[in-house]
Amino acid sequence: MAEKNLPVKFFQKRQKDEMDTEGGGERKMPTWASPAIASQKSAYIREVLQDVSVKLTNKVKQNNYIPSVLKLKVNEDALAKSYRKEIGNLFNTTELNIIGVNGVDEVLVKVDDVQDLQGMIRNFEKANNAFPSFSTVVGISAISDVEEFKPEIAIESDIEEDHVLKIKLFNYGNIELDGILARMFEQFCKSRKLSFKRTVYSGDLNIYRVDAVTTDALDFLKDFDGIQLITEMPSYELTLDEVIEDTPVEIKTPKAGVDYPIIGVLDTGIANIPHLSPWLHQDNITYYTDEDTNKKHDTGVAGILIYGDILEGVNYTGFEGCKLFEAVVMPDLTRQKIYESELIEQIRDAISRHDHIKIWNLSLGTDQEVDLNEFSDFAKALDEIQEQHDVLICKSAGNCDNFKINAPKRRITKSADTVRGLVVGSLTHDQSPTDHARKHHPSPFSRTGPGPAHLIKPDIVHMGGNAGTDARNNVTISPVKSFSSDGRLAKIIGTSFSTPRISAIAAGLNSMLNERFNPTLIKALIIHSAKYPPEMKMAISDKINTVGFGMPSNISDILFNEPNEITLILQDTLEKGNFIDILDFPFPQSMVDEDGYFYGEITVTLVTAPILEVSQGAEYCQSNIDVMLGTYDEKTERDTSKPQIKNPIGADGRQNILSSSVYSKRAGKNMDVPFAAERILISYGDKYQPVKKWCVNFQEFTESNKEKFLKAPKNWYLKIKGLYRDFSESKAEINKVTLAQDFCLIITIKDTKRRGNIYNEVTQLLDNFSFIHSNVKIKEEVRLRLNNG
Repeated sequence: MAEKNLPVKFFQKRQKDEMDTEGGGERKMPTWASPAIASQKSAYIREVLQDVSVKLTNKVKQNNYIPSVLKLKVNEDALAKSYRKEIGNLFNTTELNIIGVNGVDEVLVKVDDVQDLQGMIRNFEKANNAFPSFSTVVGISAISDVEEFKPEIAIESDIEEDHVLKIKLFNYGNIELDGILARMFEQFCKSRKLSFKRTVYSGDLNIYRVDAVTTDALDFLKDFDGIQLITEMPSYELTLDEVIEDTPVEIKTPKAGVDYPIIGVLDTGIANIPHLSPWLHQDNITYYTDEDTNKKHDTGVAGILIYGDILEGVNYTGFEGCKLFEAVVMPDLTRQKIYESELIEQIRDAISRHDHIKIWNLSLGTDQEVDLNEFSDFAKALDEIQEQHDVLICKSAGNCDNFKINAPKRRITKSADTVRGLVVGSLTHDQSPTDHARKHHPSPFSRTGPGPAHLIKPDIVHMGGNAGTDARNNVTISPVKSFSSDGRLAKIIGTSFSTPRISAIAAGLNSMLNERFNPTLIKALIIHSAKYPPEMKMAISDKINTVGFGMPSNISDILFNEPNEITLILQDTLEKGNFIDILDFPFPQSMVDEDGYFYGEITVTLVTAPILEVSQGAEYCQSNIDVMLGTYDEKTERDTSKPQIKNPIGADGRQNILSSSVYSKRAGKNMDVPFAAERILISYGDKYQPVKKWCVNFQEFTESNKEKFLKAPKNWYLKIKGLYRDFSESKAEINKVTLAQDFCLIITIKDTKRRGNIYNEVTQLLDNFSFIHSNVKIKEEVRLRLNNG
């Protein structure tokens, strides 16, 4: 195999590649909507609104100015973005009254006062006009039911004296109304002598911790206006099974003159043992006394960060080492309890005080399974922390012990549904006779996806051990190696210990790159390099759910190419109203076989920094980017004097090679070909996925599509367009801002026949087509170490 020493390349779109979004065609009335249906539903909905009007009047008499909230049930055929806009037109009278989404088919509407309500009623009366508008008919027809919102109560057990509750208030999207609600809630708690504290999950989440709630107090809380959710405040358990050995391990020390990266370790604290003490950063932060800490778990995490490759004897990460910043955010749970709000507050504080540290390892979490639709508050908090402080958190997917009773695995834990973080599952590195999983398969304890709203989580996996049961049903393990808090060799399993391997790769990449830190780029590089082990002969849907996009390459392999391949990176911001259409995409013309067809492999990875809205339930991700890459016949001139045509140049005969419909279904089921370990081909459709990846081999085209798509001569194009949900569009319109989303797109083109120097050919095409491009910049001292290694 040729040496990988050719750096991956950045390239920029040209000015002529920027296009304006063109208008759509005529709107058609859906089959479930008609003036008669709208008129009938309008009468019923106005009755409900009149009842609310009476209650609002009575509330004002009692000096209660908290808005009322309605819950709309939306027809399951009317969940598309365009229909949501028509519903919004009915309720958004003077401001944005659509304030939230429950699940996938319930919309929450605030009603400020009687005047606001009368405006809504007038909109519904328009259904009785002789010729009601399209918007009125569709908006009313889309609603299947309306009722006043009652707070969701999610308490599984009887209230006890020491019960701690988590109370989530509405966010009305109005700072004055939110302030009124908060003051009235606090007054309510004081009047009933309830101990409360306002928490800091994120700026848009109004959450309180309330202690020692009695049964009577809970009954009063249920009737308080403005509460969205009452649940138990999650607390944490941390278990670690380790096998200790006295096997000596040579101490590794930092090399003089090397500027090592810093990794923040949010955990239980790192023991000052001989193997790790040289690597401990001079600064640290702790929220507990020494007596209230147990550093066993974090020492295992830190040992893998520094010694992971050495202890396993495999170049998994290629990581040379780092300075370990110890952030003790978890106490010894045998001595002290910690609640979710406290843990988040300490994570936020630790990162905000040290946000010059860009990579953070978080191998802690809850035992609670994520919801199918609603993203967890913990995840939302982590997302805001990462966005505000420009950092990347590598988060464990969570462990499940169902293998002990031969039950199916549970889904990822709450907090592992972070959108901006890099979530890590576990892969087996070995197999003993009693282990439940084969080598290089998902670990029996590693939780599975998907996350809420079909989010692909975990993102990736790394080695975290194997486990099983023996003939007597005792748990057995095939562990990975690290250190115990007493300095001896420890053998352990868990996603807690696969995660630091990914943190090491992320920190190593950031350390090598002589570029401004960009978490989207680091995340994209890691996911782009990820592959499925050849032994993992599973359907693509099972692979995605259990191991995400696979296991990444080591640091050096991620940043360098062989001569028969090239990796191109496009980083940009896509504004609403624009799209990118590159009609001179530099695909090598030499990659045509003896029969005149293009051949080879293309891997495409898209990572976005989507707009997130905490109130929008399953629609938490509010922006989406679609990528199309393929061939076309020829450029065409377009008549911009015609309505809705804004762009002067187009292309005839476009064929998107990333569409799964063009590939042989038989090829997708064949797990024995070499490409099976690479293959990722998903129909993302309108899914708002922040990470998308395609890995395609032209040999897997159907014969007819091969003729249509790949018969030379062909031109190549790359098209990137954005999409936004109605809530964000309406909010942006009111606030007079332009929506935009950052993205990182990575494309690798590989000559599978190894016939030419693709790297040089594509570089020449970039020049020929006047693209600005550059090699990824590697820090000089790193380059010297690589060359001398």
